[in-house]
Amino acid sequence: MTNKLICSVGFITAIAIFIIAGCEKGPQFREFTHPAPKPTGLSPASGYPTTNITITGSDFDTLTGAVKVWFGGIQATSIVSSNGNQIVVQVPANAVSGKVSLQVWTTKLDSVGTYTVIAAPVINSVASKNAQTNVAFPGDTLYLKGLRFGTDATKAVIKVSGTTATNVPFYNDTLIKAIAPAGFSSGNVTLTIGGLTLTATPAIINPNAPGNITPYFLSNTGDTTKGGGFTTSTALVSNRWGTLAAPWVTNTATKNKSGVGGYSKDAPSGGLAGTICWETWSNTPITDGIIYQTTSMPLPAGSYTLSVKYYSEVQQNSTVHLAVATGSSGIPTLANLSSALASVALANPSNVGATTPNVTETKTLNFTVSSSQVVSIGFLANLAWGNGTANPGCYIRVDWIKLVKN
Repeated sequence: MTNKLICSVGFITAIAIFIIAGCEKGPQFREFTHPAPKPTGLSPASGYPTTNITITGSDFDTLTGAVKVWFGGIQATSIVSSNGNQIVVQVPANAVSGKVSLQVWTTKLDSVGTYTVIAAPVINSVASKNAQTNVAFPGDTLYLKGLRFGTDATKAVIKVSGTTATNVPFYNDTLIKAIAPAGFSSGNVTLTIGGLTLTATPAIINPNAPGNITPYFLSNTGDTTKGGGFTTSTALVSNRWGTLAAPWVTNTATKNKSGVGGYSKDAPSGGLAGTICWETWSNTPITDGIIYQTTSMPLPAGSYTLSVKYYSEVQQNSTVHLAVATGSSGIPTLANLSSALASVALANPSNVGATTPNVTETKTLNFTVSSSQVVSIGFLANLAWGNGTANPGCYIRVDWIKLVKN
């Protein structure tokens, strides 16, 4: 027992000596003192909030976190960069005119110069003179209205979706007229003055650019994501049938439901109520029924794809066509369908007296216009009658239509 105690005491003593020896030399700390910054100036001495200024001098640090700058007592929240010779800082949005103070690490200089805050320009609107003011073709004039643009166009840069508008025929403090540049992509107009870039809304659409141009040339076309959503201009007959609202034009032959026709409250499965629709049950035939609308402005020369999603129970003695024709007078009747710019049959004919086979599909129609022109886009129906029992008649429902520039 005594020997064990002696060993334990010896072991503990050894540990204590080891600890004392290890702690005999404390950690080595070195104190660094950063030299006081020596600013020599700032530039520019005036400008807009949120633009950048540069403070020049020496003995600045390379760590932006070591730098603080105040404008009229308002601390900047963005130190853009810092090195030994210059500091780039963003003027706070709420800055006020006055002295500019600087701190690098623990050394604060009450003033390194003065800065005058200038009220920033403002864009209130941007528009073209087209029927849809957010649509512009290359060469069209864009009108930017606002405040404090100045009067010197050489001090401003105007871009449309990143493409510079080099032709600016008019420029004053509240109005800028700029010519939409060739080949610009659809997007926002920006105005850069004195290091400040403003973005105008809404975006300007270039119909010459490829893509979905439905919202700019057609209206009341249904929802391509959900299906349905067409609107009617008339009270519903039997709480179901109506006539399509403008810009659709509906001829008398289509109105086979007590003086209305071409619109139904029917909806695709899981879709929105309101579709282009014909039905010839109960002795209501349609002969050369036409529904069409004219593009809101001339289509640029080029190729296009017109798509339509529909459901049909159309029998072999009946037809429905999607057609495109030049001009604003509508689409031709069946006897003159070959005169259309392009057309395609939508039906999947079933046996007379049957509603099957039926089909739900998306069908496309390609067409080309050789020069800029208005076209009419629409549907032509020739549907035989049905008595609702032995001959159930025909039914076709259009869920949406879409126009794409290729």
